[in-house]
Amino acid sequence: MHRLPALLTFVLAALLLGCGPENPLGRKAVSGKVTLDGAPLGQGNIELHPMFQGGVQSGGVITNGSYAIPAHEGVIPGKYRVSIIDFVPTPPLPPGHMPGDVLPPSPPPKVPAEWNGKSQKTIEVTKEGPFTFDFDIETKKK
Repeated sequence: MHRLPALLTFVLAALLLGCGPENPLGRKAVSGKVTLDGAPLGQGNIELHPMFQGGVQSGGVITNGSYAIPAHEGVIPGKYRVSIIDFVPTPPLPPGHMPGDVLPPSPPPKVPAEWNGKSQKTIEVTKEGPFTFDFDIETKKK
């Protein structure tokens, strides 16, 4: 009987300490569309790199030209550098492949370097939104 008050106190303390806000940083869900020369980008990744002190990096998968980063993985308000990388499938191994054989080269990425490794593309996430950012990547000269 003497243990019941101590147990109740422990359970109450655990509940109060463990019940903080689900989103303490105020992260925002971010989504949008990515096209490559007017067509949806089949598969890839989008990365959002903070350009300010205290920012959080985030990213997500692009599938059939769409991406959606949920709030718990999202970004806090601020300016971000955008990096988009397309999925480049590895070519199949030739029949009879042996360890040490020269492999066929992987196809080059379709998304140009100015959208990934050398990207200077940015977005600004504000407290009130919008939180939808679309990207149209053009590789062909018009």
